Amino acid sequence: MEPNPKLCRLCRLLLQKFAPTITEKERRTIGQVKALLDSGDMTIQSLVGQFQGPGYTFDSDYLTASKKALLYVSLNIDFVKLDIPISFWLSPKEIVENKIADDEDHAVFLCTLLLALGDANAEVVIAEMTDLTTHAFVLSQYRGLYYLFDSTQENASPLNGTKEEIFSQYVSNGSRIKRFLYKFNHSNYEQFL
Repeated sequence: MEPNPKLCRLCRLLLQKFAPTITEKERRTIGQVKALLDSGDMTIQSLVGQFQGPGYTFDSDYLTASKKALLYVSLNIDFVKLDIPISFWLSPKEIVENKIADDEDHAVFLCTLLLALGDANAEVVIAEMTDLTTHAFVLSQYRGLYYLFDSTQENASPLNGTKEEIFSQYVSNGSRIKRFLYKFNHSNYEQFL
């Protein structure tokens, strides 16, 4: 079904008009932001089994399962970068049912899947890019290496190595990391000034 250009224009106008109201209603405390990463969520739990093989153990099977989770999110959840200054958070159920999310919701969703696989190190990172936009991805550490997961990338595959190596290799939409703004997971929140 082709998108209706008139309907899209009207929706855009409405979003612009009510962006401050939506943003205010969607504002979260640090505790509420951390709570978004709920590995016990029923939608998350229903998916995790697809990535774990029989007899799954974190120590031996995590990398394979994490790559399956990354591929699932990359292939099944469309990425949309909203150019309207509006903040919102989608639940895992809303993401799976509608198959669409912005980069922050992509990262929160993927990070929650990784947490459900047993990765307590997985965290959402929000960075300012060299084109002055912000972008979210997931960073984790496993067996002495760092892994950067970005499900918004075409042919999504995790980068791994030292932090310096992966941050120097990482490019999103032709832009590199300028500085880090904040990072969080289910138990930690850190803001960089």
